[in-house]
Amino acid sequence: MTISGDLERARHLAFRADEDAAKDLLLSLVPRIEQEDRDDLLMEVYAQLGEIYLVRTAYDGVEECMRRIRDCLAIYSAILAGLMPEAAEQVTMSDAEVRHMVCRYTRRAQFLETGLAAAHGDHEAAEAALLRLTDDTAAFPDLSEEHRYLIVHAQILCAIALCDDDLHVRSVPLWERVIDAIQRVRSDSESDDYLLVTGATCYGRFCVETGRLSEAEPWLRRAGARAQVRGWDLATSRTQLERATAAWTAGDRPQAQTLVHEAYPAIAEHARAHDVSRCWLYFGLIAISVGALDDADERLSHAERHWREISKPLHIHRILLQRSWVDIFRGDFAAAVERVAQARELLDSWPRHSWLQYARLDDHLGNIWRADALADPDRAATKLEQAAELKVPAALAVDSVRHTIADADARMRWATYVSAPILAGAFAVAWEWGNTELVSELVEYHSARGSFSTEPHAQPADWSATATAAVPVDTADDYALVAAGPPLEGGGALTRLGPLPPLRMDPTAPPIISRYRTLAFERYGRDVTADESPWSTWP
Repeated sequence: MTISGDLERARHLAFRADEDAAKDLLLSLVPRIEQEDRDDLLMEVYAQLGEIYLVRTAYDGVEECMRRIRDCLAIYSAILAGLMPEAAEQVTMSDAEVRHMVCRYTRRAQFLETGLAAAHGDHEAAEAALLRLTDDTAAFPDLSEEHRYLIVHAQILCAIALCDDDLHVRSVPLWERVIDAIQRVRSDSESDDYLLVTGATCYGRFCVETGRLSEAEPWLRRAGARAQVRGWDLATSRTQLERATAAWTAGDRPQAQTLVHEAYPAIAEHARAHDVSRCWLYFGLIAISVGALDDADERLSHAERHWREISKPLHIHRILLQRSWVDIFRGDFAAAVERVAQARELLDSWPRHSWLQYARLDDHLGNIWRADALADPDRAATKLEQAAELKVPAALAVDSVRHTIADADARMRWATYVSAPILAGAFAVAWEWGNTELVSELVEYHSARGSFSTEPHAQPADWSATATAAVPVDTADDYALVAAGPPLEGGGALTRLGPLPPLRMDPTAPPIISRYRTLAFERYGRDVTADESPWSTWP
């Protein structure tokens, strides 16, 4: 087979996730290419190797491939500029052919730079690199399809990386472009199918993580069907894994169990650490749900180990919280508290942490105190009070976001998947503590729900505003916009759902839950109530 044919075969192997075979084939071509003195083919080898190393998280290899491509490009650019006349005499290509080659592999190196920055969590550098790739307007019509592929693939990688860091809002403009590009493609080429399968699978995951379960399902099924047609076993299994997460979120444990067990063999065979960890996470959750605590601890430990191998701090912090549930159910509350402390250290060290992550962590620490109290009747009141100190401010802070979301469907999703579980826990601990005053105040707070206003107001940041943010979006107000859709237009109608003013149930007493509202602001920077005159709630 010709070198060009082997390069095409290596690309085919990479699409079907057989990276080891693709890498071996590419490396075997290097001596033949060097013998023929074909720098263009050598750069193609490095470009393909760089993509393989990026997929397999071998980031040193990506950097080496970028360096080799750019060293070669620098020589040819100097030749075009007339700076290396002696080297120019040895070039057998025309100036037009050299410019074509420089354009093509500059883009390929730019794609690798974008993907590498995204993989490292340097989202600002990834955005800048993607912009350079997108703004490359060199006029070579035969390279337009490859350029389109590189842009869409890079957008997918950047969006995935943002979601991995809980920066879902900043990923929305990228997902919009990816989905638009996928829907406009009419060819059935292998590269376009790869974009469809990869983009639709990862977008489906984004939809699951942001509560859009009904939107996730058709994309995941479409990606799975196309992957099956192509015989891409790993890609098919990854769609099953995402469907399993959707089933688990919807409370369908049997379906989640079936799908994750079907997905695991191919995922394990291809040794994708992130997906392997996510499988073990759901194996562990399923084991917890049936009371198999020893199995759960072992499975969750596998997930933690794989995430530590690829340095995923946010995922490690989450798995520590999940493993602490095993400690809670075993009655080992000291071990559970220690795991939460380790999770907090990881958040502290992570430069992109958000108040919402800390609120959820505090709420979970409150769960531990609550469980400890229920197991220790003699000291239950003291421990339940400590649980309330943690859970009530966290619940108020998280639930306050609900009052800022104008779109009803988005507000429902936030309430269902984010604030309701935490608020329910606050009610439970107040009730078990026997603090009827706090229970009645929480009931009054929740019953009032929010206030409408017809006053002119500034819209919250829309999706496009987050595309070029200089700092990560880390407020729940913006996070909630993921599900909210475009801003509402309005004139004199009721256009804004706002936070409650302070509520006063007793004319002789201060506004309700004042202390917990203060704690919510001090810990998370959230104003639970509006800065307005108190409402009187008595008849």
